[in-house]
Amino acid sequence: MLGTAACGGGAGSGGTTAFKVALGWITDVEFAGFFLAADRGYYRDEGLAVTFKGGGTNTPLPHVQLASGAVDLTVDPNMRQVLEVIGQGNDLVMLGAQFQTDPNGLLSLAKRPVRTAADLKGLRILSQQGTQPLLNGLYKANGLPPDFEFIPTGFDPGALVQGQGDAYNCFVTNQPIILEEQFGLKRGSGYEVVTYSELGCPAYANVICCKRSLVQEKRDQVVRFMRASARGWQDNAADPDAAAKLVIQKYGVDLGLNEKQQARQNQLQVPLTESTLTKANGILRMDPGVVESTMYTWLRLAGASSLPDPRHVIDTSILADVFKNGARL
Repeated sequence: MLGTAACGGGAGSGGTTAFKVALGWITDVEFAGFFLAADRGYYRDEGLAVTFKGGGTNTPLPHVQLASGAVDLTVDPNMRQVLEVIGQGNDLVMLGAQFQTDPNGLLSLAKRPVRTAADLKGLRILSQQGTQPLLNGLYKANGLPPDFEFIPTGFDPGALVQGQGDAYNCFVTNQPIILEEQFGLKRGSGYEVVTYSELGCPAYANVICCKRSLVQEKRDQVVRFMRASARGWQDNAADPDAAAKLVIQKYGVDLGLNEKQQARQNQLQVPLTESTLTKANGILRMDPGVVESTMYTWLRLAGASSLPDPRHVIDTSILADVFKNGARL
């Protein structure tokens, strides 16, 4: 699905630069800050015409589209995959990260809550095929044998409620809402949720990437894109409900989304976009030192290989320019 997010005349008209951006999922509230930046004219004000291309299960992965030249930038959910693609010789750079805390986590019920690493022992984990390496890494990073039982499942946590497993590998911004709305459960009394980061396995997510050549050839325009995007994410943190309405009425109008669910999802994701680093230096920031010293440690345990030097593949200079006058725009 292609959604024209901002226009400043036609592509290339009047000095306008056109950027195509591939998203890692459908055009729902997950990408709230980008849509607010578009709707409020922040990209237009920067001389940009930005088109967002929604993703989904049958859409090529963002970094695949980027490598092929189909898009100019991506918002890629999986930092590990991006790093491995770079390590295999693709000259991509990461400019920032929407999620300071990866929304991957474990969902459990009150009768057998999973809150800490000590609760991982011997779990029956409901998860999607292909996530086994991440779960293995989660256990190994906590000094535990990977003695979990893997139970393949889909994207609905109903199987957890039915007792088919002890925990469900989830997005903490999504599946908990299903337990709240469909089963009437509440966190702390009916269910528990914990992020991988809280279990000692941190990562960034929804990383903003482009080819290194784009930065070399159009650095000023890339700075403008990141500045406008940062303004949108600042707005989203201040008023999460605004983006939910915008998605329902415009960007996700054909997706059959529920406004109440979208508002709740946005409320849950806002804290994940913030960190000590972003509060001090501006939103969307990434710290190459933390990636190397903390994130790489467990990603290797999860089977990641060919991980490149993060100081070479994370360009911190773009956001340094964006926030040269302080952490708020």
